[in-house]
Amino acid sequence: MKTIFIFNDSRPSDYFQSIAALGEDGQLIDSIQFDGWTLPHVGFAMGVEHVLREDDLTVAVPVRMTRAAMLRRYDAAYSAGNWIPMWLDSPQTNEAWRRALHLMRERLSQPVPPASQFSDRGLTGILGAIFNSADVTPHTTH
Repeated sequence: MKTIFIFNDSRPSDYFQSIAALGEDGQLIDSIQFDGWTLPHVGFAMGVEHVLREDDLTVAVPVRMTRAAMLRRYDAAYSAGNWIPMWLDSPQTNEAWRRALHLMRERLSQPVPPASQFSDRGLTGILGAIFNSADVTPHTTH
């Protein structure tokens, strides 16, 4: 079971409140901005609470949509039923959160290798193998 730390990642100058979901393995699931109307329902939206206490559809609809998207992201990251969200009022005091933050920073500092690129000759060979034809040539514009 993976823990997903949910915490307020806002700065004092931020107009909207940024709420982050960080996996214990350092994977940043997402950071969502909440306004004054939706912020009281952040626990429900981020999957920490199970009941939405809001009747106003202009608030309830976006909060429910955010929740559905976050639950899908949690499932995609750790598989269905293999995660638990945990709200942290003061994340700096949580050793596991500090470790996750360290892992996230390590991951972000590693260079990303460039995407593979194929030469015209390489593409000709690939397309020839796919279509089983030696005379297939890629269409290129320069």
